[in-house]
Amino acid sequence: MASRMEMTVELRQLAYFVAVAEERSFTRGAQREHVVQSAASAAVARLEQEFQTALFDRSHRSLELTTAGRTLLARARILLAEARRARDDMGRLTGGLSGTVTLGMVLSTGSFDLLGALGAFQAEHPDVVVRLRHSTGPLAGHATALREGRFDLMLLPVPPHGPAVLGPDLIIDDVSRIRLGLACRADDPLAEAHGVTYADLADRRFIDFPTGWGDRTIVDSLFGTAGVQRTVALEVVDTTTALTMVRRRLGLAFAAEETITSQPGLTQVDLADPPPLHGLGLAASRNHPPSEAGRALRRALLAAR
Repeated sequence: MASRMEMTVELRQLAYFVAVAEERSFTRGAQREHVVQSAASAAVARLEQEFQTALFDRSHRSLELTTAGRTLLARARILLAEARRARDDMGRLTGGLSGTVTLGMVLSTGSFDLLGALGAFQAEHPDVVVRLRHSTGPLAGHATALREGRFDLMLLPVPPHGPAVLGPDLIIDDVSRIRLGLACRADDPLAEAHGVTYADLADRRFIDFPTGWGDRTIVDSLFGTAGVQRTVALEVVDTTTALTMVRRRLGLAFAAEETITSQPGLTQVDLADPPPLHGLGLAASRNHPPSEAGRALRRALLAAR
């Protein structure tokens, strides 16, 4: 039977392994855990020695998990989440609220004052560490990451039939509404136009997210309904890059209205049929309920609506 000291070491090894697996890099994984790369490499090597199997296929340009690695990753996430909750709950019983909460967020939170909510939370609970982590990709991927315990809470886009689409195992509370706008340069002829239709944009080039991502799906649907085939010339994974490209005359881009108005040199196109409002929800998993610190952060975020 493993001793208490060995169990502590094992948890740390699992944390390093999970970081390396999720970042698909020993360097980035080590940076995330604030250790040198050799420590992360040694932890993974020790796990592979203990289980007598390779956890990563190192023959590719980026690290790929083996079947054993994927199995361990799922188990490790559960164990680490339970360990965090246990530490947090014990800390609450012996003193003030403490612990770590990982909050996932999408690229834009619209008008929701996330920074204000975090400031109020930190003032009340200074010993709780909140890790903000961007979650990118299709909506189903956000939900999966939450189910797997990679995040304790997540701010994510909610489609019209959100709970039904995302699944009954997620608890989702609306915190805000987001409307996409079309960004162009202030000296673009579109800046002075009124009632611009999607047909008017047929010959323009666009910067957008990959196919299947939430905002891309909304915009593709609008153009499809209008019977217009648009050209997505550049695909990006963050709004800042997209709007920088607009400023550099590389195309037009859809982004949250609040984001466009805050960008110097850009303006919002007056569309005849603007994208519909969609929700921003705060989600938690029923299968991996947040710790006491996570529940406190959830209350603070909901109070900021």
